[in-house]
Amino acid sequence: MRPAGAGPQAGHDEPFGGFRHDVPSGAFLAGGGGHASIHGRSSGGGPTFFSLVRSLVREHRSSYLVMGLTTFLASLLTSSTMQVYRAGKAEDGMGDLTGLNTYHRYLSRVPYRGISIVTIPALACCLLVSVFLVLSSVSFLVQERRREYGMMRLNGASRSRITALGLLEFSAPLAVSNLLGCLVGSLLTLPVGRFYAGSVEFDKAGMVFTPRIRFSVGVETLILMMGTCLLGVWMAMRKVAKASPLQLMQEATVRGGRIGWIRSLAFLVLLALTLVVGFAPLPSLTLDMRSMLEVILVITTVYLGAPFLVALSVSIIGLIPAKVAGGPGLLARQRARRESAGSTAIALPAMMILTILISFVAVMQAGSIGGAVLQLEPLKADVIVSSTKAGDGYQDPTDLIRGMAGVRASNTYYFQNWMLGGSEDQSAIVVWESSEQTQERNSDISRFTRVLGNLSDLGPGRIAVSEDSGYSLGDRVRLLDRQDREHEARIVAVVQPPQGIPELTPLSSTPLFLTVDDALPRLGEDGIVMMPILASDRAGKDRIVSRLRNENLDGLKVQTRQEYIDDFIQRGLTGQVALTVMVVGGTVLALIFMMQSIAIAAGERRGRNRRLHQNGVSRASIVWSAVMETLTDVVGGAVMALLAVAMVEGCLALGFTRSGMSAFLTPVPVLPFLVVTAVLLIVATLTTVLCNSSSDHMT
Repeated sequence: MRPAGAGPQAGHDEPFGGFRHDVPSGAFLAGGGGHASIHGRSSGGGPTFFSLVRSLVREHRSSYLVMGLTTFLASLLTSSTMQVYRAGKAEDGMGDLTGLNTYHRYLSRVPYRGISIVTIPALACCLLVSVFLVLSSVSFLVQERRREYGMMRLNGASRSRITALGLLEFSAPLAVSNLLGCLVGSLLTLPVGRFYAGSVEFDKAGMVFTPRIRFSVGVETLILMMGTCLLGVWMAMRKVAKASPLQLMQEATVRGGRIGWIRSLAFLVLLALTLVVGFAPLPSLTLDMRSMLEVILVITTVYLGAPFLVALSVSIIGLIPAKVAGGPGLLARQRARRESAGSTAIALPAMMILTILISFVAVMQAGSIGGAVLQLEPLKADVIVSSTKAGDGYQDPTDLIRGMAGVRASNTYYFQNWMLGGSEDQSAIVVWESSEQTQERNSDISRFTRVLGNLSDLGPGRIAVSEDSGYSLGDRVRLLDRQDREHEARIVAVVQPPQGIPELTPLSSTPLFLTVDDALPRLGEDGIVMMPILASDRAGKDRIVSRLRNENLDGLKVQTRQEYIDDFIQRGLTGQVALTVMVVGGTVLALIFMMQSIAIAAGERRGRNRRLHQNGVSRASIVWSAVMETLTDVVGGAVMALLAVAMVEGCLALGFTRSGMSAFLTPVPVLPFLVVTAVLLIVATLTTVLCNSSSDHMT
C-alpha cells in the first residue's frame, strides 16, 4: 500500500544498487483487510488503538528487546548506586559503638561519609549518561520509523494521536525494563555496597558495611528513570508529529546533520559561555569552581551540537574507508553521512562518555595536584624526616641531628588527633614543640609565626590556635584525650602554621592548636612526628640524607624535598578512588547504549541488507561495510570528545598559570582516554559483526 508520489528515493545511498525500504504492513494493518483507524475500531472490524500499539511493538520486537535490555542495565546500575548512597547516609551496619571512645566513634563514621563522596559522582555520571543517551537512542528508533508514522498520518491519524501512540508504545517496554532493572539493582545492593566499601576502606576502621534494601529508593529510581525515558520519547515524537505526512515519507532516507534553530541558538550561546568561563579573566571564580562549571558547560554544549558535530566528523573520517576499502567503504561513508540519526546514536555514547569521564578525571586530578603544589611550594626544607605511619612507635629524631655537620636549622613537630569536647563529629590537631623552638626567630626554616597574642605565654592550660579556625584570643576550648578525659585550655595566641607542610595545614573545619613541651599531656591518637631540616649547602644535604638513612631509623623515613613533594602528590592522586568507580561505571553505561544503537540499526536495516544480498553483494562485504561504518561513527565521536576535553585542559592550564604554577603541571589523562576509546572500538566491532552476521538479516 503506497500512495502515489510517496515512493522512496532509490539508489541514492546504496553503491551496490537501489533498495526499497518496505513499510511493514503490521505497522498500520492488523489481521484482515481494510484500513485500520487510529481513532478506534474501523468500520470493517479493524484494530483498536491499543491493538495497533501491540502490533507496532510486535513488529519491532527485536529493537524493543535490545532497548529493554539496555534500559534494564542502566536502571540496574542507577538503582544499586542510589541504594548504596542512601545506605551510606543512613549509616547501615554501624553496630554498637558504646565500647569505643569518642575519637574512634568519629573514625567509624568517616567511611560512611566516604560512601557519599564516592557514590555521588558515580550516581551523577549514571544520570548524566542516561539522560543524554536515552534521548538519543529513542530519537534514533523514532527516526528509523518515520515512514510508518507518515503512512499512519496518510491514513487519518492526527498529530496528537501519533504522539499518544508513541508514548504508549514506548512506555510499555520501557516500564517493564525499568521496573526489572530497579528491582534487580535493589537486590544487588549488598554486593555493590561491598564494592564501594572497599574503595573507602571500611576495613581499616574495623567496620563492615552492610547496606539494607529500601523499597522507597527503588520506587524513586523507577520514577526518575521513567521520567527520563518518557521525556526522550515525547521530544522525539514531538518532532515527528510536527512534520507533514509527505515530509515523513520523503525524508525516510534523507537525514542530514541539521538541527533546529532553537537547538542551534542554544549551542552557540553555550559555546560562547564555555569560552568565557574557561578563558576570560573572572577573578570571582576560583580554579575549582571555574573548572567544574567548565566541565558542565562542555558536556551540555557537546550534547546540543551532537548532530552537527557527528555529521562533520564522520564525513571527514569516512574518507578513509571510502578510499581504502572500495565499495564497502563507500557504502559505509554514505550511510554514516546520510543517516546521521543512526551515526549520532552510535557516536554519542563515545563522545559523551569520553567527554564526561576524562573531563572529570582531569579536573579532579588538577584539584589534587594544584592544591598540593600550592601547599608545598613555600616549603623551606632540604630534608624531611617523618613517621612512616600514625602511632607512637617511632624514634625521636631530635637527638640524631644535634651537632650533625651540614645542618643549618631544623624544627621538630609532634602532633596528635584529639576530639573537641561537646562534639561527636569534630576533631582537632594538637601540635607540640619545644619552648626554645617557639622563642627562636630563625626565619630560614618552616615554623609557626605569631599573628596575635604572645607565644611566650604558652604553657599549662594555655595554648595557641591557627588563624583560620574561627577561635579568638581568650576563648576556652575543651579537648578529649584517648580516655575521653577532658582538658580545658585558654587561647593566648593566634598563629599561622608552617607553610609548605600540608600535614600542619588542616582544613578550616579542623582547628589546629599549638602547645609547648608537656604543657598538655600527649594522650591523643595517631601521633606523628615531622622534622624539616635546612642544609648548609648541597653537599651538606647529601651528607644528612646519607647519614640518617644509614641509621636504620625505627618508624621514620628520610626524604629529600623533591621526594617528599612527589610522595604527597602521588598519595593525593591514588586516594581518588571515585575516579576508578566513575571510569568503570561510565564505560559500562556507554557500552550499553552504544551496543543498543548498533543492534537497533542492524535490526531496522535487515530489509536493506537482504536486498543488497539478493542483488549479488556478499555477506562478508555487507558485514565489513557495517563494521567500517560503526568504527567511523565511534572514532568520530572520540575525535569530537578529544576537542571538548582539550577545551577543559586549556581552562585548567590557564588556571594553573594564573595561580602562579607551571602549565606543565596540568594533568593530561591520556591513558584513560586511550583505554576507554580502545574498549569502545573493540566492543563496537564485535557487536556489529554479531548483529550483522545473522542469516536473518540477509536471507
